[in-house]
Amino acid sequence: MTRTAQRVFEHQRIWRVTPDALSDACLLLFAAITRDHPKVNHVIGVANGGVAPARILAGRLGVKPRTVQARHNADDGLYRQATGKVTVDIDAFHRALGRRKLDGTILVVDDICGSGATLHKLRNVLTPVLAPDVRVITATLCLNTGAETGPDYSVWTVSDWVSFPWEKRPEQPTTDMPSPDRVTSHA
Repeated sequence: MTRTAQRVFEHQRIWRVTPDALSDACLLLFAAITRDHPKVNHVIGVANGGVAPARILAGRLGVKPRTVQARHNADDGLYRQATGKVTVDIDAFHRALGRRKLDGTILVVDDICGSGATLHKLRNVLTPVLAPDVRVITATLCLNTGAETGPDYSVWTVSDWVSFPWEKRPEQPTTDMPSPDRVTSHA
């Protein structure tokens, strides 16, 4: 039996990513990614959380955003621990592509890397739709300190729960995430 990385929750606060902070974070990600990868051919947002940042980044990169459905937790309750069981609806993604294989540089975007299990699973299940010479890079808005497998790029490193603009706002008090000033490259 393999051990599942556990997200770290210090229970000090619930972070809230504001729409302005989201916009700033995506601009910083765009700058860092295009500095290292002048041409990104495809952007895939991990639904649900990666869809909004993927659309923003795809728009800046001038490519069509794609979506793959993946789920790690059974529900969206606060402080849910990682199970290591990630479900991916790769069949719908395959159908959308038809017989095409994705080539070039592919950017996979999610809102948070909690344990690393979702990004790890996606790297494996996307393989059949990738051309042999493809390069996959990953970016998340947040990286939890408990993650064992991290993204190539992240904006905020967190040790508590994070609420995003597309989610129902928690009933508990939240602390706005500070405006980002840099992207961390883990590649």
